[in-house]
Amino acid sequence: MDSRRAGALALLVLLGGLAGCGALVDQAESLTGSDEHPFDGETVTVAVEGTDRERALVEDGLAYWEQNAGEYAGFDVAFRVLEPGETSENGVDVSLRFVETVGDCGDTEFPAGCAPRIDASTGVDRPARVEVRRGLADESTRLVVRHEAGHLLGLGHTDRPREVMAHERDLATLPQPNATERENPWNDTELTVALAEPGEDYRAELDYALDYVREGADGAVPADVSVRVVEDPEAAAVTVSSVSADDCTAGEGSCLLLEGTDPDQDGAIESYTSAEIRLVGLDTDAASWHVASQLVETFHTGDSPDRLDDASHSDRRGAWHG
Repeated sequence: MDSRRAGALALLVLLGGLAGCGALVDQAESLTGSDEHPFDGETVTVAVEGTDRERALVEDGLAYWEQNAGEYAGFDVAFRVLEPGETSENGVDVSLRFVETVGDCGDTEFPAGCAPRIDASTGVDRPARVEVRRGLADESTRLVVRHEAGHLLGLGHTDRPREVMAHERDLATLPQPNATERENPWNDTELTVALAEPGEDYRAELDYALDYVREGADGAVPADVSVRVVEDPEAAAVTVSSVSADDCTAGEGSCLLLEGTDPDQDGAIESYTSAEIRLVGLDTDAASWHVASQLVETFHTGDSPDRLDDASHSDRRGAWHG
């Protein structure tokens, strides 16, 4: 039975101030300074704490401003990324670290980058400290670097160029295993399930199906996964509903609608966030096999367990009990 439909959600981020999966944020700081930007006409030395790949992406991102700072920041600037272990005679101007989790950066949760905003009225407490989230795809990493370097040059989120300094953008992670390649494709080891309309008429059949899943579905469900029934469908990861007709079943009697996230933007879901099992034109006592089969389908990408596969047509549309 393959009657699935899936919808992948992009990793939406707000550059410079976002809650959610990722963000670039400027950290407004009051730095005492002079009458002109401290980097005006300078070669800014940058020490990078990261891998060779990350260092190369920093160089790419900073090169953008060597070509465009005059137009957008109002002055020319050059950057020199130090080699690992290299020191600078005049000290380091910017310290850029790649980190698993960007630290506190204003009131933004889960930032993807953080840098002080420096302008002509401020000085710079050298080295200016910048953090960039590790694990982003190449172009997203370059964008984070460009964005945060823009703050170092005095630009804010309403400034041009909008494709760099805009607040709301998408970021992609490095390639990740798709949901169909994961032993547990859900975000949690506890799966909550609720009955939608018509509700209690299907309670016994749901319990039969969930008992089978709780027992591991003959090895198809990971041992650390638990299943719990909740009363509120809005609070459940999986809802079970009965409908008179649906074009997704292809005559199978049920279908599975999956929602999830696609952080690496490869067009495939990496983890499931919700699912709806639709029972189409089934008598009440035909529900248990379909619920069990569709729940197992979210975990198991190989052949279905024999206990499900060997059920006859009449079993599948009748009183199959796990």
